[in-house]
Amino acid sequence: MLLASDLRTAQTIVFASLLLLFPALVCLGDIVGFEDNSLYSQGSNGLYYNGDLGSNTTNSQGWKSGTVGFSNSYTFDSQFNFGYWSGFSYSRVNAGNESGFQNQYASKPGTGSGGSAHYAIAYNSFVGDSIITFGAQVQVASIDISNTAYAYFSMKDGDQFSKKFGGASGNDPDFFKLQILGFRGSTQTAAIDFFLADYRFENNNQDYVVDQWTRVDLANLGVIDSLKFSLSSSDNGQFGMNTPAYFAMDRIEYSAVPEPGSLSLLGIAALGWWVRKRTRRR
Repeated sequence: MLLASDLRTAQTIVFASLLLLFPALVCLGDIVGFEDNSLYSQGSNGLYYNGDLGSNTTNSQGWKSGTVGFSNSYTFDSQFNFGYWSGFSYSRVNAGNESGFQNQYASKPGTGSGGSAHYAIAYNSFVGDSIITFGAQVQVASIDISNTAYAYFSMKDGDQFSKKFGGASGNDPDFFKLQILGFRGSTQTAAIDFFLADYRFENNNQDYVVDQWTRVDLANLGVIDSLKFSLSSSDNGQFGMNTPAYFAMDRIEYSAVPEPGSLSLLGIAALGWWVRKRTRRR
């Protein structure tokens, strides 16, 4: 028969076992770098995929890199013979120094993070925010973020739709903010803000527009199964944000989290082992 002291000892063993096993399991991480993606849109010269499958069709199935899903919607307007997209595209366009809408698939660094060939481009159109789904509970360590060439030069120089950040005097407190929201089911766990451009400093020499890959720590989002990306800007007009609603993304580092049932089984196994060992001693 187990005494009360034995039960307390057993509980300690179970919790200690879980604490030892759980970190080991979540440390088995993975990285999404988009190097496995090879389907490219019709007419893109094999440089990007924006959901266009050809034949003037509409496609809202999204796409995957490994097991991770990325929202994407491509719509073909037969009246104007024109297609438009939203969500995520993946790209290997190497044109970081070219401005304008025609260069919407290029990261400002010109390559992926660390000089890799492939990366993702997000466009948050009127359809809604861009979303990543993992298909299971995970902990995301970090994501590498940068501006696109299109958004970068629009903010630095201004264009026919958007103002030059800082204004003529350089004193306008402009900003372009990416908010990354974690979700577990329909519950938001936390949100992390990353400024793609920030001109709110009293000293104008501190103002910046991001032009390199920057690693954003997402550990504080906790255990999630999806990410939502929202953009906001100080430059807005009658129809919403004037700043091009784009950003570039690469190198998603994440780790799977064991299901609660699996942890329970591990705890039961640890308890069973201890009880059998205790019984044999007696």
